[in-house]
Amino acid sequence: MQIQAVNRLLMSKSEVAARRTSSSAESESWIWVIPLRSGEFRVRAFEVLRDLLADDNDIYDGNMSIVHDEIVSSIDDVDESVIRAGVDPEELDVPWKCEFPL
Repeated sequence: MQIQAVNRLLMSKSEVAARRTSSSAESESWIWVIPLRSGEFRVRAFEVLRDLLADDNDIYDGNMSIVHDEIVSSIDDVDESVIRAGVDPEELDVPWKCEFPL
């Protein structure tokens, strides 16, 4: 993971995200790493239908397909979880750089 992403998670307590390959041509997919108050990190990958994104709908758990959801105990474990979700940890960055919908 890039140092900027590590700093964002640890110092700013802000999320990072990246695009990932979706399982179908009708959807888009992202991975999202969220620092939790407990000091742990949630690593979640999800897919959203392109039609929902095109119509500028609100995206929430009910209209996304969660394909990976894991809570890891340390920053060192984040990379492994991201890799398990099918993403290179070096791609993690601020959410707006990957058109993150949430």
